[in-house]
This record gives sequence, structure tokens and C-alpha cells, in this order.
Amino acid sequence: MTRVAKKIHFPTTRLAELAARPGGVTRTTALEEAAKSVQSMLDIGLETTHHALTSIETITYSAKNGELQPGDMQNILRQADHIVTMAATFNFAGLEEAAKSLCDVADGLISRGMSDAAPVIVHVQSMRLMMPGGAGLSEDAVAHILGELARVRQHYEFVRLSVGAPAETDPPEIAE
Repeated sequence: MTRVAKKIHFPTTRLAELAARPGGVTRTTALEEAAKSVQSMLDIGLETTHHALTSIETITYSAKNGELQPGDMQNILRQADHIVTMAATFNFAGLEEAAKSLCDVADGLISRGMSDAAPVIVHVQSMRLMMPGGAGLSEDAVAHILGELARVRQHYEFVRLSVGAPAETDPPEIAE
């Protein structure tokens, strides 16, 4: 039995013709234009971030006897998530890590049924310092603050929920 090679015919479509034509923009140009587009939205992103942080501050500083309500904790978690998104979009690394840490703390407090406002207040104050246009902290100062926030998480034994957290933000294990 002999095998006969079969020809497969692909019909020419308008889309295939358009895709085969030379022209368009290069990948580098497309990426540069996309970066410009993202930067053009910086003002909106900063406004969104400021609004979210102000909402968290309002909730946190209105805590009675250092206790937050469960609904307040959910709202803090939601607003902190907005800050993480905006900070990551506009490459504010320190603010992003502090907001991720706040998300970890808020989630930990919710999951354990705790209502302590103190760890949230510390995070909010740290995030206020790291806001663009704020205190203008050096990289060393930001790293030190993030290390202290990691110690707060460690004190409450909250784990990092965020993916890709830098290892240098968590303090070394303390031998007891």
C-alpha cells in the first residue's frame, strides 16, 4: 500500500492578507506609546490613591477605644487593594509594599476576629509618608519603614498573602 501525500489548502482571507502586509509600528514603539499613555493617567491615579488613603485614615482615626468594626476592616481592605493597584501601575514600589502589608494585616485581623486599630494606624501613617509628593523619603528610609511594618506583621503572626513580596522586607527570624 502506497501513501499518497495529501495537499492541504488554506484559503486566502482578507485578515491573512492584512496581517502579511508590511507596515504598522514596531514593538518598541508600541511599548513606548503604551508607557506614555499610562503616564498620562498619572494625575487620575494619584487622585484615586489619595482618595483611598483618605478613606482609610477616616475609618482608622474614628475607631472607638482602639477597636475597628468588622465592616470597617472590609472597607480598609478594599481601599488598600485600590492603593496596591495604583501604586503598582505607576511604579511606586514602597507605597505598593506598604499597601500590600496593610492588606495582609487587615485580612489577618478579619480572619482572626480581631479589631485592633493599632497595626492599621501604623500602616496608614507609613503609607502617608510614602505617598508621591509627600515626605520624599530615601530608599534606605523606605526600606527601614517596610522592615518595621514586617515586624508588625510578625508580631501578630500574619503571613504575607501577596505574591512576589521581596524577601528583604521581612526581618530575619529571631532565635529564642
